[in-house]
Amino acid sequence: MTMTTAPDIMKNIISKLPTLLLVLVAVVLAYVVYQRWTHDPWTRDGQVRADIVKIAPRVSGYIVEIAVQDNQFVRKGELLFRIDPSSYQLAVDTAQVQLQQAREHVAALEAGIEAAEAMVKQEEAALANARSESRRATRLSKERAGSVENAQKKAAILLESQAGLASAQADLDEARANLGEPGAANVRIREATVRLEQARLNLSWTSINAPFDGFTTNLDVNEGQFGSAGTPIAAFVDSSSFRVDGYFQESKLKHIKRGNLAIITLMSHPDIELKGVVDSIGYAIDPPGSADTEGVFNLVPQIQPTFDWIRLPQRVPVRIRLEDVPEDIQLVSGMTASVAIRPSRED
Repeated sequence: MTMTTAPDIMKNIISKLPTLLLVLVAVVLAYVVYQRWTHDPWTRDGQVRADIVKIAPRVSGYIVEIAVQDNQFVRKGELLFRIDPSSYQLAVDTAQVQLQQAREHVAALEAGIEAAEAMVKQEEAALANARSESRRATRLSKERAGSVENAQKKAAILLESQAGLASAQADLDEARANLGEPGAANVRIREATVRLEQARLNLSWTSINAPFDGFTTNLDVNEGQFGSAGTPIAAFVDSSSFRVDGYFQESKLKHIKRGNLAIITLMSHPDIELKGVVDSIGYAIDPPGSADTEGVFNLVPQIQPTFDWIRLPQRVPVRIRLEDVPEDIQLVSGMTASVAIRPSRED
């Protein structure tokens, strides 16, 4: 039987030491990677996003001018398209005539009120005179210094004056009712003014301008094409709204906070790291196949049973605000991106 000596044991251990060291290093590296993966969330499931507005005319008509080209950068307020303004200009001219007619009509009614007021004053003076004459004739008749017939005649004149004043007052009231509010507050002038403002607004809408700084995209509009109000004819990308949405597993959300630093790499530029900041975390997702709300009156969710051995975590969108994007990098909504979150030490 061969005896194993101490030098042989040491020699055996030393010969296996590299292997043990490699195993130890592998374990340490695996632990570091696991901790990094667990506490520093990372995903390859990210996309560049931007606000895309559908440009639709607010009035209908034939497009007579296209002032931009496809994929062109346009400043806010610059002309994109123009609808034929001829019929809308005609509506403005017609509304202006109607407003002038309304003003003239109101002026005539106001003149009629002035005439009715003058008539009332005239009838009031006549009534005062008739009342004085009637009193004088009645007094003389009682004193037998005047005839009874004269007193009766003056009394009849008094009644006629009272009736004339009542008629003049009624005409004044009717004239005032027909006029309504005087001047610019009159309903006829206000209605005509509103029609003119609406016509001018419609005319201004024949020019379709950029709502903000951005890019035209997928432009497929031709001169002579008919544009219907409310029907989109082009798309416009807000150049200030570019961001990255990273879709992280729900189990990683506890390590993501608003304000955390984010490192983004685009598939188009894998060698360039972009910096961003976590802006927000989504509050709603629609997990596939988890619930059916097509039950009785859509009130009670019918949860479908699952028999999977492994439950896959859902992915939740995390919005990343980009910072200091190099000018030579063209961002396109829909680009693929990888996102790594660098939580602060407090987190």
